[in-house]
Amino acid sequence: MKNITKFFLLFITTVFICSCDDEQFSPSLNHISFGSQTYSTGVDVGANTTIDVEVFTSEIVNSDIIFNVAVDGKGAADGSYTVPPTVTVPGGSNKGIITIGLSDVDLGIGVNKLVLSFTDVETGYGNGEATTVEYIQNCEEVTVTLDLVFHDRWPEEAGWEITDSLGGVVASAPTGTYAGQTSATESITLCGGRSFTFKLTDGYADGGHTYTIKLGDVVKASHGSPYSYTSEISSSFDTN
Repeated sequence: MKNITKFFLLFITTVFICSCDDEQFSPSLNHISFGSQTYSTGVDVGANTTIDVEVFTSEIVNSDIIFNVAVDGKGAADGSYTVPPTVTVPGGSNKGIITIGLSDVDLGIGVNKLVLSFTDVETGYGNGEATTVEYIQNCEEVTVTLDLVFHDRWPEEAGWEITDSLGGVVASAPTGTYAGQTSATESITLCGGRSFTFKLTDGYADGGHTYTIKLGDVVKASHGSPYSYTSEISSSFDTN
């Protein structure tokens, strides 16, 4: 009889502990999250566009639920975006859409970034991670011609690179590319209407090379005299 009583008390204690654990560690009843960690698009020059960001609840909602949306625009051009302050998940669904407006306002070169997150989430809902919306000004491509002439006996010492206005390398040829050549011509695809810098280097720092960059028949940059005792020369040019 004593053994039966002990067993019964142990059983009751175990059930009570399990019940407490279930209450303490029970997950949130529902969850709101973005459909993707990253969204990307482009904006045509002088134009506007939109991009849809999806949000999901983990369960179908019985009636419309509105969630607050916060945006961090430190990584984007001022005035180039509009983000609604809320998103609605309609009743009978688990999906909502945030339609973001984007404009070619001071976009320039480079990637603009918006970080979206949920704020003041309704009681009973877990909060998903933020998402990033990336957008750039679409590029209208043009082709420039680079003519190189090597005036010393070591053309393999020559190398070059073209950087954009943010300092990013958009085209290049490393030292050693032109071994055994007296001249070379390169066709290079760049974005139209942008500013660039061309830099010609010499690995031995004794120069001896010239160059011309043309857009069609228009000379955009050149250095017509062999340079000496320097490791590099450079020119700024545009693709207007």
